[in-house]
Amino acid sequence: MPDFHINYVPTFTLLQKETLVAMEERLLQASTRIPIGVLIPALFSDLASSAMAHIIEELSQMQFIQKVYISLDRANAEDFHRAKEIVALLGDKGRLLWNDNPEVQQVIKQIDELLPLGPRGKGRAVWTALGYILAKEEVAVLAFHDADILTYDRLFMVRLLYSVVHLRYQFAKGFYARYGDRLYGRVVRLFYFPFVRSLREILGNLDFLEYMSDFRYPLAGEFAMFTSIAREMQFPSDWGIEVGILSEVYRLIRVPRICQVELTNRYDHKHQEIGSGSQLGLQKMVGDIARTFFAQISSQGIILSREFFRTLKLTYLNHARGVVGVYEAFAEMHDLNAYDLHLELTAVETFANALDTAFDDFHQYPFGAPLIPEWRRIEVAIDGIMQELTTALDRTEP
Repeated sequence: MPDFHINYVPTFTLLQKETLVAMEERLLQASTRIPIGVLIPALFSDLASSAMAHIIEELSQMQFIQKVYISLDRANAEDFHRAKEIVALLGDKGRLLWNDNPEVQQVIKQIDELLPLGPRGKGRAVWTALGYILAKEEVAVLAFHDADILTYDRLFMVRLLYSVVHLRYQFAKGFYARYGDRLYGRVVRLFYFPFVRSLREILGNLDFLEYMSDFRYPLAGEFAMFTSIAREMQFPSDWGIEVGILSEVYRLIRVPRICQVELTNRYDHKHQEIGSGSQLGLQKMVGDIARTFFAQISSQGIILSREFFRTLKLTYLNHARGVVGVYEAFAEMHDLNAYDLHLELTAVETFANALDTAFDDFHQYPFGAPLIPEWRRIEVAIDGIMQELTTALDRTEP
């Protein structure tokens, strides 16, 4: 997506691949002073996939990465033993963190009794590993990405890390185009963009909404930051994690020190189903994202009434139906014959209905999705708890 458009958030598009060697050399030099780690949350099914096998192979060859932390979630003892064999290729740089180790769960229970952590999910898996990483102090910069990336390569990681380690931005968010024989990324295309546009139309010129609307793929799971920032962050335990992290970054860092980086020409990963109910699939994701936005906007002193929600839903439907026509033309221009206008409009209507549940949940729980407390507060509240966590996670046997 080569261009020179100046966004509100500094944006680095992908112009060519010929710079990869030079960028990697600079990154390797910088990593001797600024050690780099990668955090990957994964279920065992993700870890055992061909996508993760390729990711592990690529990471094992990246000399500029000192540590790879894999947060294994919802796995039994047998899964853990099999997972150790899968990550063995990483050698000394690999750290397999088994969240379901009974000793680890006991430490987490101790924290949860004092500072509620919310339900288990991707956010909790990231948070648990983050506590270990911060306590160990082995890395200064940490990259995050998912375990199901099918189009993973060296350029992907070099570009994401280069903006932080070499250019010294404090936070970098990855973006890309997601397509195959059709356009993917339904939640970001058909919900997030028209939803945020609707909020801006109704609420006017809010700096937070300008910032959130400027990311080209805001729901991407790939980002990098200095660990000093990560220590201060709160984020949701549910599927609102990406939006929650962007909100926290906005709170902690000046926008000129935040950037977004195009990572690859095409990205693909495991595709989620729409879901048959508000607590399943992409419908749940939409609800979690919406509640995160509502909590952030309310915290800025804006009253969100029932009339506001009614207007928002109608405005969203208007904008979302409009973008479907644009995507239909986009698909035709690129000969993506699998584009289905009916399914796209059905997705829009389903997401609009998911907003109803999000409205009701917000009125019942006005603080939005539970935010996991930042580790800086936890280590002050419970003396020695981070050491207990690292000791438990370091155990290699159940």
